[in-house]
Amino acid sequence: MIYAMSDIHGCIEEFQRLMKQVDLSGDNRIVFCGDYIDYGDGSCQVLKYIWDLQKKYGAEKVVVLKGNHEQMFLDWISDYRNPYPDGTEDYMTFNDWLRTDFESGADTIRTFISKQQMDSLNTISRTCSMETINREAFQMILSNYEKLILWIEQMPSYFETENQIFVHAGVDEEAGEYWMWGTVDRILLGKFPATKGKFYKTIVAGHVGTGTWSLANDRNYHDVFYDGESHYYIDGSVYKGGKLLLLAYDEENGKYYQVENRKMILVRTFDKYQ
Repeated sequence: MIYAMSDIHGCIEEFQRLMKQVDLSGDNRIVFCGDYIDYGDGSCQVLKYIWDLQKKYGAEKVVVLKGNHEQMFLDWISDYRNPYPDGTEDYMTFNDWLRTDFESGADTIRTFISKQQMDSLNTISRTCSMETINREAFQMILSNYEKLILWIEQMPSYFETENQIFVHAGVDEEAGEYWMWGTVDRILLGKFPATKGKFYKTIVAGHVGTGTWSLANDRNYHDVFYDGESHYYIDGSVYKGGKLLLLAYDEENGKYYQVENRKMILVRTFDKYQ
């Protein structure tokens, strides 16, 4: 069995609850398809949970892919770890990374630092520039979680099996069997809109913006979206009132299931798409 999950977005309680339905015994494995941080109140906790799981079972059994939100975080880290040599201050700021204001964005930063450190950031935010706040936040996170950050930096962007390509957003399908050489990170991590139709391998991905409801054109739909051809999308928009999705591929019968309430529900073509 190959399990897949994507777009957890800091929703630690939903994540821990759903992980109780994952069986990693025998040859079973799980592929996490990115976007573990932002929006929810447990970004760092989600990362630590997955990191510990991979250390326990190994990288072949617990595959952890990078999402666009991890890449934004790494870009922010990189800018403050390696300032531009010409002395300019064209940094990816804390606001740019989270695409929000400091008060809201602090919900993510708070998960990486202690309460005392957060109090310090709140204090300096009253009088200091965003540049100074960014630098302080970076130093705090680096001092607390340097090894975790190194692990995030080493996350691959896709995982390929004989039958599937697991990826956060998608691949360049026009390249056909040469997708691996034709697909840049911008597509792997941020392809939009989601592709439907026939491809020579099955694509399992998340990153469909507002969730699978947007593909179904039904705001009440938060389940796995299968286009009837080669694409399974597993972003249930958990942080927007949807739900976290767990896909399971049975390698013996070649069928895909949505795991929910400890039941294996066969994934069928979304009927409104037919």
